[in-house]
Amino acid sequence: MRRVLRLVLLLALVLLASAALCVWPELRAAQGKRPPVVDRVAPPLPAELGRNGRVALLLFSKTSGFRHAEAIPACERSVREIAEFRVWQVFATENAAVFDDALLARFRVLVSNNATGDNWSAPQREAFRRFIEAGGGFVGVHGAAGTRFRFWDWYTDELLRGRFVGHPLFPQLQTARVVVEDRAHPATEGLGASFLHEDEWYSFETSPRGPGVRVLASLDESSYRPRQLWQSLAMGDHPVVWSHCLGAGRVFYSALGHGAATYARPEHAALLEGAIAWAAGLAGSCPALR
Repeated sequence: MRRVLRLVLLLALVLLASAALCVWPELRAAQGKRPPVVDRVAPPLPAELGRNGRVALLLFSKTSGFRHAEAIPACERSVREIAEFRVWQVFATENAAVFDDALLARFRVLVSNNATGDNWSAPQREAFRRFIEAGGGFVGVHGAAGTRFRFWDWYTDELLRGRFVGHPLFPQLQTARVVVEDRAHPATEGLGASFLHEDEWYSFETSPRGPGVRVLASLDESSYRPRQLWQSLAMGDHPVVWSHCLGAGRVFYSALGHGAATYARPEHAALLEGAIAWAAGLAGSCPALR
């Protein structure tokens, strides 16, 4: 009996340690024990970047929270392959000093490649906001929304339209049924009515569904276990891919993409390509809020 109790206690300690490792980077940052690194010197941009009408993408992957070490390079490879096919330009950086009005003006779309946490100084935040609201595009991939602590209300509430609260841990990766609600959007037009996909499924405080938000795909919560040990992560209405307008800008977010294998799937590459084309204003529409 004592051996069984010891095994149960050991298992409980392992599970708690695993959970702590998942949230520790974000908790430290939230408590101010690891202040964000402020980038003050911008990286040099290639002279031809964004010139003569070329579509240039800013691929940003700085992390002040959890770092998706395998997904970040996989996403970059996928975006570069898409850009090569579409004859777009890509500039990848983790230096937030690129968030400057004159530098951002060289880009058509900001692709947040699993960037997490508080990465910007106050002036950089304002340049970011002006870029989007003046007509820039934003494509957020997975970890772009995956920060538990609150650091910038505009980013979570206005740009993303969703506050991340967690994801299942045991197991962390689960196969679930994704229901494609809107197949007329350039990002989802090539997808079927539903598909099975393994991922780390994010949940949010509230559903982003509402005026001005176009939900493209949602989770069938009956197809996986939306729970952590200490709380249910079921949302009832659980969008995972959506888009909306923000000022004159176009905003797209997809919660898919924790694992590197996701980016090798042709349907996911098509989702990203359509999302970037839409955010760049090359496909589809973005009616302004009334």
